[in-house]
Amino acid sequence: MTVVGSACVRWFSSGKNSKQLAMEKDEMKAKNLPEIIKMEKKEAYDNSATLDEAMFATGFGIYNILHMLLSGLILMGVIMQSLALGYVLPAAQCDLDLTLQQRGWLAAIPFSAIILTSYFWGWLADTRGRRFVMLFSMLISTVFAVLASFSPEIISFAVLSFTSAVFMAGPSSVVYTYLGEFTNLRHRDKIVAFGSSFVGIGTILLPAVSWLILPIDISLPINFLKITYRSWRLLVIAANLPLAIGFVLLLFAPESPKFLNASGQQEACLRVLRQMYAVNKRLPEENYPIKSLVEESHTVKALESSGLTAVFKSMKDQTLPLFQVPLLKWTLLICFIQFGLFGTTNGYYVWFPTILNSVANHDGGTAGICAILDAHQKSPGNGTDVVCDDTMNTTTFELSIYIGLVFSSMYIIVGFLVDFMGKKLILLLVLSSTGLSGIGAHLAQNQNIAVVLFAVFQMCGACIGLTNAVTVELFPTKYRAMAICLSMMMGRVGSMAGSNLIGMFLSTNCGLSFYIFGGLILTCALLCFSLPGKSDSAPKNIKTDLTRNQPHGSA
Repeated sequence: MTVVGSACVRWFSSGKNSKQLAMEKDEMKAKNLPEIIKMEKKEAYDNSATLDEAMFATGFGIYNILHMLLSGLILMGVIMQSLALGYVLPAAQCDLDLTLQQRGWLAAIPFSAIILTSYFWGWLADTRGRRFVMLFSMLISTVFAVLASFSPEIISFAVLSFTSAVFMAGPSSVVYTYLGEFTNLRHRDKIVAFGSSFVGIGTILLPAVSWLILPIDISLPINFLKITYRSWRLLVIAANLPLAIGFVLLLFAPESPKFLNASGQQEACLRVLRQMYAVNKRLPEENYPIKSLVEESHTVKALESSGLTAVFKSMKDQTLPLFQVPLLKWTLLICFIQFGLFGTTNGYYVWFPTILNSVANHDGGTAGICAILDAHQKSPGNGTDVVCDDTMNTTTFELSIYIGLVFSSMYIIVGFLVDFMGKKLILLLVLSSTGLSGIGAHLAQNQNIAVVLFAVFQMCGACIGLTNAVTVELFPTKYRAMAICLSMMMGRVGSMAGSNLIGMFLSTNCGLSFYIFGGLILTCALLCFSLPGKSDSAPKNIKTDLTRNQPHGSA
């Protein structure tokens, strides 16, 4: 009875305190609420990720390499079309009745078109998409380039060439952004550097194609246009072929996943990421582990309303943050560096035929570059009179190709080293060495050494792509394309300023041009000390709402 009684007492006691036990259970649950919630959501979090994490999950492989080759082809088309007039105009001077001064401003047409329209293309790429802008602009540019090859006189050639260059500015301003946004942070610097090497390949291919086409004796009369179709007209079309091929290939490429995610198109972004995963990993798309993306605080605003007022308001919204703290200092820094790089590289490239021809034709013993140029200008056959001649000095073609080979090699070397050394250190070393080489090219009294130093001086252009890679990391997705376009626009301003200043100095004070532009590159090197280091996040003083879309990695 005692045992049974005790059991009954315990049973009745438990029944009597059931409400109390339930309350205790609720209290315990409340105490462990954070852990319970975390466990309940763990599975959901495992299948959701930020875009940067999702990009890492796609891996790195064939897809990224193919995309780099496509972007590189577009870059090569841009550089070939930009510099083609330097080879076209000497052969076209008879057909178009060009003076030396007219040849000068015609050669500046591509740079002026990019300066005037880069801002617009950057705004359009940030609001409508990178792929859309490039497809539209590349198609129109190709059409007008073909039309320009049939121009009967200088006015129509200038107008059609300028229109083609305006639309060529589209891919010129956007392609670096498009290239960088398809690669995860670990490999982005390397892939942008390798893609940029196609600029160097373009500087090899352009003189090679010119050497192949210009000597061809073509004389096809087109009576209704009152022209004779000669080899220089064919070169205008040939220089645009890489851009035309890039347009066709881009039809099969997707929009940037960065833009899709930032514009609120998460499902479309995931489709692109699944394709990248399937190609890189050689696995079915269904195996891609990320099922959803974490929404970003900033989204790209598509242009919903029409009218001039809406356009200017949208452009203002995209631009003002670049000139406000905390992005202001990075905007000024990147624009100045690109100004120096473009001004030096493209500024001197315009005068390559003059400098290289003078050195190749010099037979007065050892002398510096400026001494050779001065002697050549004082000689009777200095080439200042306009002569109708299709041919160009073959030595100039050869030297241009050799320098282009070194230029491309520099891009490739940078691509291999960037993962180990970081962008900041490479910029410091390359800009310092090339700036000193520019000054040394003037001081060297042996023409062979001077030409080598002059070629090394031009290698500072290999940092243009690397500077764009820095820009991709310094600015959030919402303003990234605009930042690159503004910096590239300043670079083109540098190209125009550089080519005109160098032309003036070569005829008045040759040595001063090497001191000024060598010192400019050294100044750019010093400014690179202010960039974030290899292990730093870019940039730390930017508020959270601006950095949510910004990659954090080596800079």
